[in-house]
Amino acid sequence: MIRVQACAGVLALTLAMSGCSAPQPAPVEPRKPDVLLITVDTLRADRLGVYGYDVPTSPNIDRLASRGVRFADTSAQWPKTWPSMASMLTGAYPKTIGVNYRSRTLHPTLLLLGEVFQKEGYRTAAVVANVNVGARFGFDQGFDEFVESWRESWSREAGGVPFKQQRPGDVKRFTNARIVTDHGLRWLEQSDPDKPFFLWLHYIDPHGPYLPPAEYEEYFKDVDYPSAELPRSKVARYQVQFDPATRQPISDLAHYLAQYDREVRFLDDEIGRLLGELEEDTLVAFSADHGESFNEHDYWLEHGKLSYQPTASLPLIFAQGDRLVGGRVVETPVGLIDVPATLLEIAGIEIPPTFEGDSLVGLIDGDEAAWAPPHVFMESGYHDATQLTVRQAGWKLIRVRADEDRAAMGGVEFELYDLDADPGELTNLAAERPDVVERLSAVLDAWYTGGPRPRVKSGELDLDSLTPEELEQLRSLGYVQ
Repeated sequence: MIRVQACAGVLALTLAMSGCSAPQPAPVEPRKPDVLLITVDTLRADRLGVYGYDVPTSPNIDRLASRGVRFADTSAQWPKTWPSMASMLTGAYPKTIGVNYRSRTLHPTLLLLGEVFQKEGYRTAAVVANVNVGARFGFDQGFDEFVESWRESWSREAGGVPFKQQRPGDVKRFTNARIVTDHGLRWLEQSDPDKPFFLWLHYIDPHGPYLPPAEYEEYFKDVDYPSAELPRSKVARYQVQFDPATRQPISDLAHYLAQYDREVRFLDDEIGRLLGELEEDTLVAFSADHGESFNEHDYWLEHGKLSYQPTASLPLIFAQGDRLVGGRVVETPVGLIDVPATLLEIAGIEIPPTFEGDSLVGLIDGDEAAWAPPHVFMESGYHDATQLTVRQAGWKLIRVRADEDRAAMGGVEFELYDLDADPGELTNLAAERPDVVERLSAVLDAWYTGGPRPRVKSGELDLDSLTPEELEQLRSLGYVQ
C-alpha cells in the first residue's frame, strides 16, 4: 500500500511499512484559567482590614489579599453603579461609550468582557443583585446565563405580592449576598466542567439602606463609632432607619456606621463561602463599583454626586494560586477600567483594541520597569457639565464645571489635593500650586476632548418602560424618587 505522509518535514511517497516514524500528535494547549470577577456595590476600601481598618469586617477578603496582590490606590471611572460597571465591562471610559448619570442602556454594538471570554470558548455566567446592571440595560451581553438575583428571589418569596407593599427596607431580603452566592455556586455545579469558566458576581451589600440580616445585629456593639447628628435635609429618604421601640427616625451617624460594617461582614462571610468551593488556581479579581460618603465634605450616606475619595476610592485584589505573589501591595494609582485588560492578559487572551484600560500584569508581577498608567481619569456629578478628575501619583485635580456643584463643593473651578499629605482632601492647593493645576488641567482637557465622544449613544432611562417591580427596586435603593 502506498500513502502520503510527512517524514522529517518532507512530504514523500513511501511504502506503508517504511521506516518513517509515526506522526506525533499536535501539542495540547494548556487549559485557560477559570476566572471569577467579584464586584461589590458601595464598598469603601477603608472599611476592610487589609486596607487598614481595625474593626474585623473582612477576614475572608483579607485572606484573599494575603495570597494575592492588592492595589492600594484604585479609582472608579464614575462613582455610580451603571457608568462604573459599564466602564469596567467594556474597558472604555463612560464618555466613550455614552454612559453617564442619565444614559445607562449599553449600546448592543459595544464589546463586553463576557463576549471576549465567550468567543475564546469559555462558559460564561453573571449573577447581579442590582437592577441597574440588569439585562434591561444591556449588561447581559456575552453571558450564557444571566441571573438577576433580586428578581428571581422576589418572584419566589413574594408570591406575586406587589413589591411596593413590602416593608420599607425589605428590598435587602431580595438582594442579599447569600442569594448571589447560592446562584453562583449552583451554576458552577451544573455547567460544563470541561470548559473554563468566566463568572461575574455583583453583590449589592453594603449599598443603602444598611440593613444586614438579623443574625448580624449583634456584631460590633462594643465598637465606639463616631457620633454625629444626621442633617435630615441632607440624608436621602431611603437611607433613614427607625427605632423599633419609638418608631422615630434614628439620627445618630454611629448607628449607620455600625450597620454598614455589619453589612460588610455579612458580605465577607458569603465571599468566604464562595471562595471555599473554588480551586485555588482560579483567577480571582475582587473590587467594587464605588465607595460611600458617610459625612465627609458634608455629603451624607451617598455616592455619585461628588468626586472626593470616600466615593472614588475602591479596593482591588487579584489572586491566582501560586501564579501571583501573595501579600504584594502595589502603590501605583490605577483605575477600575484596567481590570478587564489585566484579566485577559493573565488568561492569555488578546486584548481588544476598543479597551482603553491598561493591563496591570507588570505591576502585579513586581516588575520595577513595568509600564504603569501615568494618569487616572474620572467623571462625577448629576449635570451635563460633569466634574472631571485626573490623578497623577499623589496629586488629584478636580475641575468643577457646574455652578451647582461648585456651591456644594469648594466654590471654585479647580480643586487640587496632595493625597499623600492630605488624604482627607481638606486643603485645596490650587491657588498655591498653579504650575500643577496648569499641567494637570492640560492633561485633563486633552483626555476629555480626545478620542470618540461618544463612540455610540447609550439609551436614557425610560421610567414608563419599567415594570412595577423594577421601578420599586430603583426607588427602594434611592435611584429614583
